[in-house]
Amino acid sequence: MLNRSTSLISLATIDPDIEPYRDQWEYDAQPLAVGAVRNLAEAEISLCARCQNIDIQSFARSADRRKGYLLKEVEAAADQGCQFCRLLLDAVRDAEKPEYFYSNVFGGKTTLNPDLYVHMTIAESYKDETLATPSQGLRANRFLVELGDRFSGVRNPSNHEICIAADPESPAALSGDVLGRYIGGDPSSTSHYETAQSWLQACASHSKCNETVSGSIHIDPYHAPLPTRVIEIARESDRQRLYLRYTDGLHGAYITLTHRWNEFTGRCITTTSNIEGRLLGGDFGELPQLFRDAFIIAEKLGIKFIWIDSICIVQQGDNLIDWRREAPKMAQYYQFSVFTLAGTAVDMTGGLLQPYTKDAVPWSSKLVRLPYRDKTNTITGNFYCFRRRVPVVDEYMDQVRSSILFHRGWILQEWLLSKRLLWYTPYGLFFECQQELPRSYDQSYITFTRAGSDLQAHLQLKALFHFSNNDILGFWYPALEVYSGQHLTKPQLDRILAIAGLAREVGSILANPKRLPRLENETQNEVYVAGLWLRDIHYGLLWEEHHTATPYTSKVEEAPSWSWVSLITLVRWPGRSKGTKGTLRVTGICFKRQRRHDIPDHLIFDGCRLRPLNAMTEQPTFDPFNMFSCLHIRGKLHTVHVRGYLETEENLKCAALSTSYSPIPKSCNWRAICSALRPEVIAGWGSLEQLDPHPTACADVGIAVYALSVSTRYLCDGLWIKKSVLVLDVLFLEEVEAGSNSFRRLGVGRIGDGELIDEFEEAEERDFHLV
Repeated sequence: MLNRSTSLISLATIDPDIEPYRDQWEYDAQPLAVGAVRNLAEAEISLCARCQNIDIQSFARSADRRKGYLLKEVEAAADQGCQFCRLLLDAVRDAEKPEYFYSNVFGGKTTLNPDLYVHMTIAESYKDETLATPSQGLRANRFLVELGDRFSGVRNPSNHEICIAADPESPAALSGDVLGRYIGGDPSSTSHYETAQSWLQACASHSKCNETVSGSIHIDPYHAPLPTRVIEIARESDRQRLYLRYTDGLHGAYITLTHRWNEFTGRCITTTSNIEGRLLGGDFGELPQLFRDAFIIAEKLGIKFIWIDSICIVQQGDNLIDWRREAPKMAQYYQFSVFTLAGTAVDMTGGLLQPYTKDAVPWSSKLVRLPYRDKTNTITGNFYCFRRRVPVVDEYMDQVRSSILFHRGWILQEWLLSKRLLWYTPYGLFFECQQELPRSYDQSYITFTRAGSDLQAHLQLKALFHFSNNDILGFWYPALEVYSGQHLTKPQLDRILAIAGLAREVGSILANPKRLPRLENETQNEVYVAGLWLRDIHYGLLWEEHHTATPYTSKVEEAPSWSWVSLITLVRWPGRSKGTKGTLRVTGICFKRQRRHDIPDHLIFDGCRLRPLNAMTEQPTFDPFNMFSCLHIRGKLHTVHVRGYLETEENLKCAALSTSYSPIPKSCNWRAICSALRPEVIAGWGSLEQLDPHPTACADVGIAVYALSVSTRYLCDGLWIKKSVLVLDVLFLEEVEAGSNSFRRLGVGRIGDGELIDEFEEAEERDFHLV
């Protein structure tokens, strides 16, 4: 098999029986000097004879949709002024030239210097697909450019994207041969609205985009339950007029707007004093341009209702009564809307529809016009080629995923739950839906394999959020890791609320993964406690402050110390290991904060189900808004000592390897953990973000804390003879008050020292509660 990832190849590895490379290059006209061509239009004069005779249909006659030009002929034609050859030459200029050799009889290698070719493969957004059917056309928007010899199959790709595009009504476009478009620099143009409408129409047939994430409800976005209130965009005397409407259970089509709150959006909020006037079509205050543009876009796309939180929810004058009633419904509002509208510019004062800057064109080279030949070999127009200014995956990452809008805490839920999103960026439109990868204004799809690791993780997160995912908790924790680092204006109120919609859908999937009708109401039996799932509590408790995070500076006072919700900081969970077993047992839960929690309100049975302690306690129901829970636990507590920080990279590596932790951190705030009996031996590590400094503590002995055994895992050790070494996952605790039997979390860690683990084994189990 050929190793295409290397620039070296032994010709002895080539199968002599392989079918020859059939590219039909021999039928191409030979390149002529540009000066030899007479009486052609200006654009044609800038092409050599071969490029003037290029036939896009000839790509379809090759099994792999590939053609190629001899590199030295491309160089010669480019020197003579051929713009297309210049474009190809620039594309491969930085590509590594493959080295070809064969092994000789003396055990060495003999280097060959075959002629190199510029290979072009016609494709749609780098898809590895079979040839499109004739009725569909070539469906191309890219030339994949590579450098290599003619026959071996080893080629090195160009780092540049060579795009092909056509005017919307041109024969090249109407035939389906060329998909690429340029829709101009004015986002208020007809071509922009037509592009958005075509995206919405294409999405209408997507199954994932027309059902809730849990698969429990089919969604018709044009006949969906309307939010409690919406803004109606009416046309009166050829002028736009707005009404705030109570929907009273009506169905229809609406869009949602996601945005960052600022002084401008704050000037038009709905209050108890202006709501009546707005219901009558009265003054909506000083509307920011962002909102005005949203109304225009909705009207242009034929949608008369829009939901904006600051206007459709009463924000002042009722002690947050309406907000508390409406906020839990936001997840449904985004999930049922036709699409969510978003602007990603840092400064949104100019709105969504301000023209793009002059440098916001997709190309960084001259537009090269090539003749378009139809299937009868008749020239019926032109199409265009250009080198893309920024690869589309990088542009999406820069303009959408890395935008300031994605720093909002609420955006994660809105992005994941919205079935369709229309992103207005400073460089052009992007569209994404639940079923397909995002696509850009030039009709290019994001290609997963060309994305960096950060963008791949981002795209995977969206794909994993669906009932077809057999490991929905494998989605939950990465989503929390992203969310924990985002900004909330009111974290004390919103830390749990801003992911309640995600929790509701995940709970439904956990309770009924196969969507069996008899289990439709089983979600009520799922136990969700302060951002974690009781069925997975042994893993959920093992969060730690992310190694790259700055130490936390504020807490969510209502949240329990054992939950990630309690600290305003970026958090992470460790990788899961096979054979991990829980060593503690949650015996009961209190859902309300009390002066003492000696007796639980609810008891646990079957590992993760609840029943009331007595008839006076209400029957528990699934609550995605739960902020506080007290865990009643039966497990083993043992005193250990916390010593200094593991400051060197070598110490961190040893601590990670000895406790089966990966990836190995290069820097973090881990501290050495020791047995009280052997303070000189490092028995494990601890990430103790909530341990208060003890200036009087003896450095030689350390600070005494409790360690709670949460779970066990095994480390495979030994070079030749493998053996399994036991490792403990632990929480570090302190007692809230002496003798209270109530403990709070200080941090998390692992213990790999056998003697300290033996001390845990000898300890007696005890009952206590964690707050």
